[in-house]
Amino acid sequence: MLHRLFKLAFVLVSWIVEFSTLHSLHAQSARLSSLSNGNHQICSQPPPRDWQQGAGVCLVFRKQNNRIEGYYGYPHSDAFVCLRGVINGTQIVGQGYLVSWEGSRWDTFPNKPFFWDGEKQLQLAQGKRIRSHPPSQDWILFQKATLNFQSFYLYQKPQMTSPKQLCDWRFEKKNNLMFTA
Repeated sequence: MLHRLFKLAFVLVSWIVEFSTLHSLHAQSARLSSLSNGNHQICSQPPPRDWQQGAGVCLVFRKQNNRIEGYYGYPHSDAFVCLRGVINGTQIVGQGYLVSWEGSRWDTFPNKPFFWDGEKQLQLAQGKRIRSHPPSQDWILFQKATLNFQSFYLYQKPQMTSPKQLCDWRFEKKNNLMFTA
């Protein structure tokens, strides 16, 4: 009987510790403005306990003061949007772009703002095709991008691919586009 009681207490304490750890991770996410400058990752689900680099949908970014530059997407997929903007409470407000290619073609843009992800955290608007090189690839710039990260979990360190490897905003110079956020 004592052995069962000890097992039950151990399970209960383990559950409380895990819950409080997840709660503290979750509570930290709403304070991106207080993070140090540098590279970070937040995701819609807690850090996985296996080989995966993230869970749910994630934002991998570099923070410099109140500015964010990175990408938002699903781990282990080619579905992502490059983002840059400023922290505004529990949102990042700025611009985004994605690459449209044969396997993932964007031929038309909704007239109204729309949610890019199934979680309905990233809203895009004012899309414009700005580049087609090679002809099978289009770069689509959204002048308005708003990411609500309030319910995201802060990971201890970035696990996914670096934003520098996936996002390159230098196309703007060729098109005389300016960042306004």
